[in-house]
Amino acid sequence: MSTTATLTVPGKPMSARKIRAAVRAAVRTGNWMVRIDDNGTSTAPEAQQFRWSPIGCWTVAPDWDPSPRCGGGLHGVNHRASGFTQPGTTISFCATDPCQVVIGTNKIKTPRAMRLLVDELPPGLSFGGLNLSYCTGLTELPAGLSVGWLDLSYCTGLTELPAGLSVGWLDLSYCTGLTELPAGLSVSGGLYLRGTSLEGKYTVRDGKVVKVP
Repeated sequence: MSTTATLTVPGKPMSARKIRAAVRAAVRTGNWMVRIDDNGTSTAPEAQQFRWSPIGCWTVAPDWDPSPRCGGGLHGVNHRASGFTQPGTTISFCATDPCQVVIGTNKIKTPRAMRLLVDELPPGLSFGGLNLSYCTGLTELPAGLSVGWLDLSYCTGLTELPAGLSVGWLDLSYCTGLTELPAGLSVSGGLYLRGTSLEGKYTVRDGKVVKVP
């Protein structure tokens, strides 16, 4: 983005009830994305500290460009393209315009989006891969999360993982708030527990995470 201005669609912020309804609608229609920032302030150098509108208000990209390249839109990840991240400590779940342009294989951009949840993800999301490292405000993940690989390193506020979580590889390094892993956790690749009280207590056997005897 090339400007620090924030453009909003006129209208008052939504009530908590309407926000929850908007979250369900976004998941149902696929018009959603997840992004990392600092409580609504973009951290990418080229964004020049672009500030998003308050929760429940639309933010419009002032430099929208539908070309499938970085810049010229509001960026995030979802079921269509994922894996990209940028520095930041908060997670925003956003409703988006139906127009979503895939950039490479790891992110999307859209001309307008609305932050609905901060440091909270709703159930029913699917990602090829998800990098939430350093999101210290994250305390839990939704049940039914579908993800190929998951990087939660340095998510120090995380206190538990959802039952039934299944991933390709899982990085929990320096997640100091975790004291145990749920029964039935499936990891088909690597499990990384460096810097936690869990290190040396769990291993992967036949795709299942089990306690070391």
